[in-house]
Amino acid sequence: MAGNGTSPGTTMISGLMPLSCILPCWGIHYCGRKYLNFKLSGGTNMNAAQYRKELVENIEHNALGPNDTFQFTCKECGECCRNRATPVMLTGLDIYRMAKGLGIDPYEVLARYTTGYLGDVSHAPVVVLRERLDGSCSLLRNGKCIVHSCKPIACAVHPIGRVIDLTQKKSIYIRQPGGCKGAVNGRTWTLDEWLDTWDLKELDAPSLSWNLMAGMVAEVMHPIKLEDIGRDVIWELYQHLYGDYDVHRDFTPQVEENSEAIRQFFKSHKMLK
Repeated sequence: MAGNGTSPGTTMISGLMPLSCILPCWGIHYCGRKYLNFKLSGGTNMNAAQYRKELVENIEHNALGPNDTFQFTCKECGECCRNRATPVMLTGLDIYRMAKGLGIDPYEVLARYTTGYLGDVSHAPVVVLRERLDGSCSLLRNGKCIVHSCKPIACAVHPIGRVIDLTQKKSIYIRQPGGCKGAVNGRTWTLDEWLDTWDLKELDAPSLSWNLMAGMVAEVMHPIKLEDIGRDVIWELYQHLYGDYDVHRDFTPQVEENSEAIRQFFKSHKMLK
């Protein structure tokens, strides 16, 4: 689920605490690494309790069952790829799949096509698709997506949204109100039909494994003040969450390896013990 009702995306909840809260008003915090350009979130008038309450209410009201229907026919207008109200949030699985599809290293994907910041709620590294100066997605070439067949899950589920519920360890798909031209007089789809179109069901298990790792990071980082989080911590988490994946190996076992590396880092770092 995106942070704005008209934009597609994915939100993770763990005990009703989202991993990342897409918020405006970011302050800049440069980390001095080749692949990093993180921004510290600058706050919002909505506190965490209000956000959780509205998030849960939105999910309950808009949740789709397997045979529930919605209307959509893509008009190829590209509006969902330009001048978005909220950025497209990425997971390590998204980076891995794009790197594999493009035949490049995950760190190269991160360097070319993404930027990031520290989540206002999670205080963990959040990576989003980079936009050009004209507001278009950096993955567009001549109006077409260069990773169409392996696009980020947040893009593939559009025009619906997805929530990862870590308590129940499942994906929840939700209607998102208004905005997209394709939803007007479009084809009628059941949720299952739409998920099968993009093979999204096959991505549920690896996506859950990554989100469980991200949830572990959020639980540790959330109590720490943003200004107290050092560059060494950001870089270590950034690597294991997004970059340290071999596209020639299966994804899920590498998540387990990175999860263990993060646990060991937390144990060894004096601020995080």
